[in-house]
Amino acid sequence: MIHCLRTTHSLNVSKHMTKPTCRLCKKEKDLIKKSHIMSEFLHKDLFDENHKLISFEPIELLKTNPRISRPSSGSYEGGLLCKECDNEVIGKYETYASKLLNGKLSKKEKIRCNFAKSIDGINLLELSDLNYSSLKLFLLSLLWRAHISSRDEYRDVALGPYADKIGKALLDENPGADNDIIITITKLDPTAGFSTFIGQPIRHKVEQTTQYSIIINGYIVVYYLKENRLSKRINHQKLTEDGTLTIMEIPKDKVSPFVMKYVGVAK
Repeated sequence: MIHCLRTTHSLNVSKHMTKPTCRLCKKEKDLIKKSHIMSEFLHKDLFDENHKLISFEPIELLKTNPRISRPSSGSYEGGLLCKECDNEVIGKYETYASKLLNGKLSKKEKIRCNFAKSIDGINLLELSDLNYSSLKLFLLSLLWRAHISSRDEYRDVALGPYADKIGKALLDENPGADNDIIITITKLDPTAGFSTFIGQPIRHKVEQTTQYSIIINGYIVVYYLKENRLSKRINHQKLTEDGTLTIMEIPKDKVSPFVMKYVGVAK
């Protein structure tokens, strides 16, 4: 019979509970439960009197009485960003864009607007004295947030190596040169009925290059990840480092066919 000396001891097991990683700063932090993908202020005119978002499928645009749903808020997702990255990093770009769109810029921030016409009679809005860095980084943040989202409406956005490039730009407050991810904005005639419409981001392929577009409240924002023939053609309309931007307005009779093609309802 084997006799063993019985001893007792306490076993100290250190359980290292790792925190999730923020998609922007890449640090292990507590993540917030509600990060808006498309900034909530962009939905301002899309809410009804009960603060319910007016939402509909693209095919409904063709109907006389479109079927409308009313979710309680804009598109958001939890577990993506830490509080600092959401509220402070991206938040400061949202603040500028919100003041710009709502006409609440300070005297020091005021921009200049000039209304003109192209040689073929197209209305043009020429903006100057824009904060190039803040506006471009805000617009880039929308595309980047769509990329990191798992929501179905953003499934078309897959930035590949550009995701880290844009993320670093957001953290470093460095928008890059105006020919490094070119951004243009085009306006839809406000009487055409699409001023309260936010479309899901669409990916386009042109000359082996990728570009994205998003319709936001009557404006089409286009991101050219690399220069192509289209970006060269409208080079004079892009957001530039000197704070200028020319916005072309699509005439009313051309808006509906364009939007139908954009959302895939028509070819």
